[in-house]
Amino acid sequence: MRQHAGALNRTCLVILGILALAGGVLILLMASGTLQAMNPATVAAESPVVTGDLDAVFGPASAKAMVLVAGVAMGALGLLWILAQIPRRNSADRYRLHQDPASGTTLCDASVLGSAVESQINTLPGVVGASALLRGTATEPELAMKVTVNNRADIQDVLHSINTRVIPDLATALETPLRRTGIQLEVSGRNAISGTTVETTGTVVY
Repeated sequence: MRQHAGALNRTCLVILGILALAGGVLILLMASGTLQAMNPATVAAESPVVTGDLDAVFGPASAKAMVLVAGVAMGALGLLWILAQIPRRNSADRYRLHQDPASGTTLCDASVLGSAVESQINTLPGVVGASALLRGTATEPELAMKVTVNNRADIQDVLHSINTRVIPDLATALETPLRRTGIQLEVSGRNAISGTTVETTGTVVY
């Protein structure tokens, strides 16, 4: 029901992987002496990396300011990355069902349509609870559902009813097919709202 920062994480990991791979290859070339052979002007392995007074390089206030800015920028990027990991619902606000203002404009809250979907799912045999969330636009709507069924429910029958009745009814109301749908199914020991199985005990006499 919530969106995660999967695409952002994959992009950042690819970038970090490429940088790590490039750094590893560079270190191997330097350690083996291949880099020096490729470019004789390269500093020899036994030579110091930095010559001269380091205080003359990092001592000026401008250098300290650059290091501070770089540190703040890296910290801000890290904080934004952490905040991006928080799952978000990203629900749609209102759907504009008619695009031509001359013929009138119809606005419908996505939460109203979601409540209608939940009510219809709750009438299915074996369902003990349902929640629906609409995303996207009126022309490209997306539906995410969380359905909880009784442990005696026919799961395949519930899924079939959702795919053949609930989703087509919503598409008819929106007058456009759904761009994407998702169903999260859970099993509970509670009694179903509709079609509850009643257990009996007794003695059968032949």
